Amino acid sequence: IEVSAPVQTPFPFSSLVLSANFSAGEGGSFLLEVQVRVNDKWSEFYKLGLLSPKIKTSFPAQETAFGHLETDEFVLAHPAAAYRFRMKSSGGAQWNLLAACGVRAPFEYDEKNAARLPAGSFAKEITPISQMELKHPDRRRVCSPVSVCMILNALGVAAEPAEVMQHVFDPTAGIYGNWMFNVAYAGRDGVEAYVRRFGSLAELKDFVTPGSLVAASVAYGRGELAGAAMDHTAGHLLVIRGWENGKVLVADPAASQAQTVLRAYNAREFANAWLNHKKGAAYIVRKK
Repeated sequence: IEVSAPVQTPFPFSSLVLSANFSAGEGGSFLLEVQVRVNDKWSEFYKLGLLSPKIKTSFPAQETAFGHLETDEFVLAHPAAAYRFRMKSSGGAQWNLLAACGVRAPFEYDEKNAARLPAGSFAKEITPISQMELKHPDRRRVCSPVSVCMILNALGVAAEPAEVMQHVFDPTAGIYGNWMFNVAYAGRDGVEAYVRRFGSLAELKDFVTPGSLVAASVAYGRGELAGAAMDHTAGHLLVIRGWENGKVLVADPAASQAQTVLRAYNAREFANAWLNHKKGAAYIVRKK
């Protein structure tokens, strides 16, 4: 068992997501827990995930006076100022990357600056995959693993949707979109991956590059994202591959066919769907 030193955050936070990249042999496993400090009191440790090469699982609902765990995100009852990890490894499992990502409390959306794109233009080539074309009963719920698959392929790591889906599925929650499990799977073979929050599209210049891509979590209502692959969504993941002429270039796995996966969305509308409605949540996947 290994406990990290307390990490004092630069701002109070209202929620926390952890990322872990790990390596383990056939029988190795890795349990990741977190606790937070509110005022001068530490919470209990919350179990975030059990990771192994064969299975990844979250844990049933955990709730105390400090907050509650929503599968992969710890939502606090009151803003915290520090956190620390506890790691339990067995069978020679080792962690290669540990990261935490919080939402500033109170959350504020700066609409004017949020939609400002980086200067110039950039486009990363991506081989499109439509989740809707998959012959799988859950194809409408696999935007996260399909986005990870497209990113890995674009970074030179061969991946197939079925394989990614199998490795990121969370049997406790019954979902494919557990953020922690998706970045744990992506962070391998010379690649690292973690969850990050963005506040402005201008930040993309450091993360959408020849060796790095971003999978963004978006939510929008009818008419809020012109030309979108889905009419509306409470939560969906897609790949940001570049920008040009006031547009965000994406690979949207919800497109009905592979040939319509690559799209361009209005920067202001996209910023609202991602940076406002989903508080800028994203996976960063990049070559080491």
